Amino acid sequence: MIYIKMTGQKIGALIAVFLLFGLVGCKVQEKVAENNKMVLWYQSPAKKWTDAFPLGNGKLGAMCFGGTDVERFQLNEKTLWAGSPSNPYAQDYHAKLKKVQSLILEGKIKEANKYGVENMTAAPASFRSYEPLADLLISFDNRDSVQNYKRELDLSQGLHRVTYSDMGSKIISESFISAVDNALYVRITTNGGRKINCSIGLERAKDAIIKALPNGLLHMDGQIVDIEAPMARDENAGGSGAGGEHMRFAARVKSEVTGGSITAMEDRLVVQNAEELIIKLTAATDYNLSKLDFDSTIDPAVLANENLNKVIATSWSASKQAHVEDHRNLFDRVELDFGNSPKDSLPTDQRLLAYKQEGQDPGLEAQLFQFGRYLLMGSSRADAILPANLQGIWSERMWAPWEADYHLNVNLQMNYWPADVTNIPETLDPLVNWFELIAETSKPLAKEMYGSDGWFSHHASNPFGRVTPSASSFDSQFNNGVLDALPGAWMTMNLWDHYEFSQDKVFLKERLYPLLSGASEFILDVLVADSEGVLHFMPSSSPENQYRDIATGEMMRITSTSTYHLTIIKAVFKATLEAGSILGVGNEQRERILAAEAALPKIPIDSNNGRIMEWRQPLEEKEPGHRHLSHLLGLHPFTLITNVTPELYEAASESLAWREKNGHGGMGWAYAHALLMHARLLEAEKAHKSVVTLLSRGNKSSLMNTIGPFQIDGNLGAVAGIAEMLIQSHTKDENGNYVIHLLPAIPKAWSNGKVSGLKARGNFEVDMEWSNGTLTSVLLYSKNGGSCSVKAGDDLMKVTLKAGEKKEFDLRNHK
Repeated sequence: MIYIKMTGQKIGALIAVFLLFGLVGCKVQEKVAENNKMVLWYQSPAKKWTDAFPLGNGKLGAMCFGGTDVERFQLNEKTLWAGSPSNPYAQDYHAKLKKVQSLILEGKIKEANKYGVENMTAAPASFRSYEPLADLLISFDNRDSVQNYKRELDLSQGLHRVTYSDMGSKIISESFISAVDNALYVRITTNGGRKINCSIGLERAKDAIIKALPNGLLHMDGQIVDIEAPMARDENAGGSGAGGEHMRFAARVKSEVTGGSITAMEDRLVVQNAEELIIKLTAATDYNLSKLDFDSTIDPAVLANENLNKVIATSWSASKQAHVEDHRNLFDRVELDFGNSPKDSLPTDQRLLAYKQEGQDPGLEAQLFQFGRYLLMGSSRADAILPANLQGIWSERMWAPWEADYHLNVNLQMNYWPADVTNIPETLDPLVNWFELIAETSKPLAKEMYGSDGWFSHHASNPFGRVTPSASSFDSQFNNGVLDALPGAWMTMNLWDHYEFSQDKVFLKERLYPLLSGASEFILDVLVADSEGVLHFMPSSSPENQYRDIATGEMMRITSTSTYHLTIIKAVFKATLEAGSILGVGNEQRERILAAEAALPKIPIDSNNGRIMEWRQPLEEKEPGHRHLSHLLGLHPFTLITNVTPELYEAASESLAWREKNGHGGMGWAYAHALLMHARLLEAEKAHKSVVTLLSRGNKSSLMNTIGPFQIDGNLGAVAGIAEMLIQSHTKDENGNYVIHLLPAIPKAWSNGKVSGLKARGNFEVDMEWSNGTLTSVLLYSKNGGSCSVKAGDDLMKVTLKAGEKKEFDLRNHK
């Protein structure tokens, strides 16, 4: 035994050191606990596609199944689409448009509808689909004694991990998709006598040649060959475009082993007796965004090879470290915590089952929020070529539901509602890049079809720049497409939101204002005055709902100036005027907009029931509980209906209640939009009920939005909705400064919590904590400098900060 003589001073110092390490240990444990809350996990491999874990970098996506017999990585490359550019429209469209407008003004609705269906549609009615790239399959030998299985997805690091034991050996499989390298990485290790014996292959249902080469290489080269009906199935009755040899694509795989061998055999690589296996995969197509088309001058094989050579030169550890750092730079900007729960330790499928039975698990709701941010990051990054589509980036079907297209009548808008408020604005970059080209593509068509000097887009688009009416059949092309020429104008409002959050005047001047001004120009050109001088937008509709025509008793969609279109027009006009005022431009257009605004009808309220009307008259709805909430866009996402318009505000509440009373929903995005609207109405418990529905409806065993076929909008809308319950900043005070409303719709289930990094309009950032529904602290940060009003409970505090300044508030007495 050794004795050390110590003075009192040394003893005190040693005690201090122990205390310090104790505190550090507590902090480390606290951080580990927080990280564990960001881990989704299961005790068995995925059987359903929606139970697999998504990885993505905005260009390349994978769904990871975690199999022990066969590990499947279902792959997507975001630009890989069937089809080719096509913008069909009826001959003499403008003259026929005038005919339909005249019939509507004369009250001949049935005749207008019949004439339009027969004369205003064109083939092909729709377009072809987004396609999967391939499956990467790792088939193992004799894995029939697996124990202690666990697969997990760490949202905070973007890492997929599978662990299990087999015959006394521990097998670990890790994978990630790096935005830094634009590559998929897989590493499998074993630490015992059970070596890695497997085959590695790529599989694709059609249009590809796959071969294995020496040195652990797999090559896949392909070209989509589209075949027209009836020689091949076409999912759209009205046709999806010309056949032919279209987009080319390539994938490259490099596999390396430690302590074993790897051999090429036909279209497979065979691994024997390895202790470690590392797989790196790259992919490319010949899509050219600047042309909105595939491009014969681009060789995808060359691109995939060049990228593979770069990633071969980097080690696993260096690539993983660079990926995690890059991922966390975005993900860690926002943290949300509703406190600890015993259910934090449950596997995700069991946790969801318990939630469906009990409806109580704030921690799971926080996971839903962060999972949605993770999905947006994975499907839309700053250097991605295309925006997130209906499925983000992840799709396994050769013909995806609704082609996994860009739906501009709520779905694409919803995809990007969380981008600014949850502090990942870079995800908007591919949207803006693509959308500017869509607007430019439409300009000659706007002149030809509508006699307009502006631009437009109908409701369904794709990477090839489709802006003319599109839908599965000709009847649908008319009712969903021809009757709705303003989805493009609506889409500009997402970008206006981005300006309000960022206050980026360069973006406003160079990119947004031309879009706003062009959208307003289109609207001004197509509005039609009746004999009393009231302006009409015709033909019009309210997406996918119908009304009973008073004259004939038949169900119709065609109308004049639905509330949906009226609110889009009012919102775009308002944003254009404000943008022009900020920049000091557009005076001539300003006068025409002001004159048009004065001649537009008001948002209609039914005096019999106090609800906002979907159409200009109180008409019988075919579906009172319809999934679309198009007549309430003035409440959200626009700011036409707020507490400073109390009659409309109350009418919106009544309208939303009516929809829900009659069974509103059916799709995840519909519940998400209701969630956002309840939050705007400050209806905390109703908003939370929508969150519960999103997490519990149907046979859910993952956080993927599976209410209906998987669509990413339900996930991303949920993120925006939860954020809207925590912070709102869409209104202004008497000085024109944004009002930052803290905890505006906080439900009882979230009585305790903390959040950091949420953004508010005016380029403010907010951290806050609360206990028992009472705010205890708020930290406000201004990147640009500026003034705002902070609303906490019933109190409104005026705040002015310098650029880079932070201000902390003690709000223990505010509810």
